[in-house]
Order: sequence, then C-alpha cells, then structure tokens
Amino acid sequence: MDTEITVALIGAAGVCGTIVGTVVGARIQAHGGHAQAQAARDAADTAAKSTQHQALRELRWPALTAYLRAASECMEATEGLHTPSQSRAEVEQAYHAYGLVHAEVELAAPPGMDGVLADMHRVVQGAYHAARTRAPTERALRALDELSQASEPSAVRAKAALARLCASDPPLWDPRRAGDPPPQYAEVIEALYAVPQLDRDQVRLLLANAAVPHEYERNPRDNVRSAREERRQRRNNYRDARRALIVAARNALGTTDP
Repeated sequence: MDTEITVALIGAAGVCGTIVGTVVGARIQAHGGHAQAQAARDAADTAAKSTQHQALRELRWPALTAYLRAASECMEATEGLHTPSQSRAEVEQAYHAYGLVHAEVELAAPPGMDGVLADMHRVVQGAYHAARTRAPTERALRALDELSQASEPSAVRAKAALARLCASDPPLWDPRRAGDPPPQYAEVIEALYAVPQLDRDQVRLLLANAAVPHEYERNPRDNVRSAREERRQRRNNYRDARRALIVAARNALGTTDP
C-alpha cells in the first residue's frame, strides 16, 4: 500500500509540479499515515484538473483566434461589396465561413464571454445585412454615373430623368412588388431601360431608389456624407467589439501581461 501511495504521489508531483508535491508532503508529515491515501487522491485530482484546464485552454485559444480571423475576413469582404471588384458570391462565402466559426466558438469559449461574442456577432451581422441592402443600389448608381460621365447619351438622359423625378416629389413605388407604377415614373422607366449597359436588376434598383435617391436628392452631398458616415461607424463598432473580445479572451485564458 505504501509503495502504491508513493508512486501515486510521485506521479502527481510530476504532473502538477513541485508546488503540489510540497503541499502533499506537508500534509503527510502533519497527519501521518491515515492522510497518505487522501493526499494521493487530492494530488491525483489536482493533476486531473490541471490536465483538463490545459486541454481546454489549448482548445479555446485556436478557436478564438480562428473566430477573430473569420470576422475580419467577413468584414473586409462585406466592405468590398460596395465596389465592383467584390463579387456577391465571395461575400456570401466569407459570411458563411464566419457563421460556422461563430457556432464553434460559442461552444468552446470560456465562461463569461457570451456578452462580447454577442456584440461581435451583432456588428458583423449588421455590416453584412447593411451591405446587402445598400451596396447593390450604390453600385447601380455608380454605374449610371460613370456612363454619364463618359458622355453615354442614354445614361445622360436617364440621369436627368431621375433628377426631374426627384424634384417632383414622387410617391414611393417598389418595382419589385406587384402593381402598376405611378404615372410620374413613366419617363424615368423608359429612360433607364434605354441604357444598354444597365441590366434589369440595376434598373429595378434605380427605380426602387428613385423616390428617395441616394445621390440625386436635393442635397446629394449630405446624402453621400451620411452614407459614408454609416460605413465609418460600422467600422468603428467592429474595431471596438474586436478589442473587447481580445481583452476578454486574454483575461479568461490567463494570458494578460503580468
């Protein structure tokens, strides 16, 4: 029995380090032989907990790292949706990958991190949905602008028709839903469909945006400034959420600077 206990103590001390061995040794000296079995069990339990803690830490660190990387890649792809260089498929792929990593990190994250993870998820989701809603129309408007600046006659006429429609304070109308357009839209519908470089989706977006146009309302400078401010604020929100997540992860995993 004494030999088995001694082996257990040596093994526990080897796993947990000299501190555990010192504590166990002190207990044996203080309480005699009856404490030896309990001391061995305590040492083994401490060793098991230490091993489990290390295993969890080794799981959580790469999971959180992968999550931060996926969130950054998704935000970059989403921001690129506002420019012609970024395809919708690439954004959807980045967002899907982010969603998978988010599901994994919800299971692996240390206790107490639910709040910061939810904040990060809310920011990434918000940026993604805002880009899906606003970016296609912005790109259609940019395409019409570029054609007009290149002196494409049909684009010049269409842009002028949009400006006149805006100045007439037309009723709201969504061409993606059933219903005939109000008569005020007749001129701009004909003008937009006459631009060969615009596809049908772009025409529909421009028509849906015609009553409250993004760049053609009475004070377009403020409108554009507002849109840019919204995107800047989303980037700031992401930066703040990322910073809070990193701080929480370091605290939870014990990797803060001494």
